[in-house]
Amino acid sequence: MTELTPISNIKPKMKFEGKVTKVELAGARVDIGAEREAFLHISELQPGRLTVSRVADVLKEDEVITVWVKQVKPQEGLVLLTRIEPPALEWSDLQRGLKLTGKIVKVEDFGAFVDIGAPKDGLVPVSAMAKTRVEKPSDLVKDDDVVTVWITKASKKENRFGIGMVVPPALDWSDIKVGQTYMGKVTRVENFGAFVDIGAEREGMVHVSEMETGYVSRPSDVVKMNQEIEVRVIEINAKKRQIKLTMKPDMAEMHAAEEEATSDEVVLTPMQLAFEAARQQGQPAAAAKSSKTTVKRDDNEDIFARTIQQHRAANG
Repeated sequence: MTELTPISNIKPKMKFEGKVTKVELAGARVDIGAEREAFLHISELQPGRLTVSRVADVLKEDEVITVWVKQVKPQEGLVLLTRIEPPALEWSDLQRGLKLTGKIVKVEDFGAFVDIGAPKDGLVPVSAMAKTRVEKPSDLVKDDDVVTVWITKASKKENRFGIGMVVPPALDWSDIKVGQTYMGKVTRVENFGAFVDIGAEREGMVHVSEMETGYVSRPSDVVKMNQEIEVRVIEINAKKRQIKLTMKPDMAEMHAAEEEATSDEVVLTPMQLAFEAARQQGQPAAAAKSSKTTVKRDDNEDIFARTIQQHRAANG
């Protein structure tokens, strides 16, 4: 006798070959080898948008069918089935930059829908089908073509995700912030400045006035093609796809560092400064006698006298 599978061991997405034991108006009872028969609802009989009006038109008793577990309710002893293969990917899997292979399911004038095994088909807009301009998506792809795509964005809350057929940039527009520094490569040098690739969708531009703290007459005097330089973002406009960069040091950070260094220095009073100056004047004579000799009382009195004299002179 075949051992029955406990319902507690059955999980969503599990695949079974089951036998139809009873056809009903709302669906069918299916034996999948569990403690109790599972139920296949009429809405889960056909994939896609095809509708079934009568279960008996699709299933017959004793027919063996392929099904997947859609939901399990252990406390009720209920297993719900589907004949629609569940997606291989969940929303949590759809991370930006993920590379996938999919099949073209529909081509429109504005792009193409691709089945990547996600909860729904993804749309590749015509602008994301190639690096060069595409007039008609049908010139590039057709139904059932297998293509490589990348996830550009995903939102379970909005029930949509974006894909593209072009390798996405390392930096998304939402990643770039004013004040961030990057190492970039100079891709073009013009009379007004230089363009720098920092890994974003568009190159950033360093205006000639942002190349050095002093005057620069020609950008080519400062940077060369393919040169790796450090730049800082000073302005970003995602709507216009513009990134403005600078090669100048961050003066705010420099001032903060100077203030911190200054705060660490010991500030002497005028009397302390005068005493230190008087002590320095007496050092050559003391050193001539012996570096280990203790300063005598009259030497101290002499230093003190000179201190008072210098302090009075400094204060008028």
